Amino acid sequence: MTPAPVRYRILGPLEIRGPDGAFRMVSQAKCRALLAALLVSAGRTVPAGELLEQLWPGGAPKSAPKLVQQYVHRLRRALPGPPHERCPAVRGGSPLLTSPPGYRLAVDPGELDADRFTALARVARGALAEGRTGQAAEGLRRALDMWRGPLLADVPDFPAITAELVRLEEARLLATEAWVWAEVHQGHAHDVVPELEILVAAHPLRESFRHQLMIALCLTGRRADALGAARQLRHVLAEELGIRPGADVLAMEQAIIRDSLADLPGLVSKAIGAPPAVRGV
Repeated sequence: MTPAPVRYRILGPLEIRGPDGAFRMVSQAKCRALLAALLVSAGRTVPAGELLEQLWPGGAPKSAPKLVQQYVHRLRRALPGPPHERCPAVRGGSPLLTSPPGYRLAVDPGELDADRFTALARVARGALAEGRTGQAAEGLRRALDMWRGPLLADVPDFPAITAELVRLEEARLLATEAWVWAEVHQGHAHDVVPELEILVAAHPLRESFRHQLMIALCLTGRRADALGAARQLRHVLAEELGIRPGADVLAMEQAIIRDSLADLPGLVSKAIGAPPAVRGV
């Protein structure tokens, strides 16, 4: 079955697909926050009291319940209803439903970009584990390209958003790691080095990116730079956390020092669970 078209985008600034099919911003700040609270709980009834806490974390004014009703009314006018053959319960009306004790946003599978990202990444990682690295790299790139910036970049942080941000950001980083392995496994180490250098700078405590950078650098003949990456990680971890690098980085560092890198393809294949195919560039 063909998935529903994406109608809500939270992987970046909050956007909705309007009745004309074009994506548009939700202009009013509280409406954006309300829609965000409903989207991160898509399909679940969010109690009105919880919405008040999310929209006014410092304490809701007496007029807050009436204001929420006004925001709901505005959103209902802005949100196009799904075709009734796909969602008979809504009957072409607004997908924003009153559902005591609060409100619920009816979202079909695939209509939220975060759900589409998760599904694409899951399928692609399955392909990677089966050794279909070309298909995996393509699928993971499609999933990662759905991100247009930080999650809900134009919505103030509140607990529900923060929790979803942590979950989805970790999923994005894991998908990025898998994409790197897929590219390296196909012999594209040279192509991923610049992106890995950016990732290491952005996530200096994440050992997996440093480990991948060391392997990619070795495959491109830059062993001294790979050792430098290990030394940098050792320094950062000691300064920030008071710990040493993990086993993968230490083993890679020793392999470089001892000039025992003959099984680099095996290291990559072991990391993704696929047959050896990687080659130097």
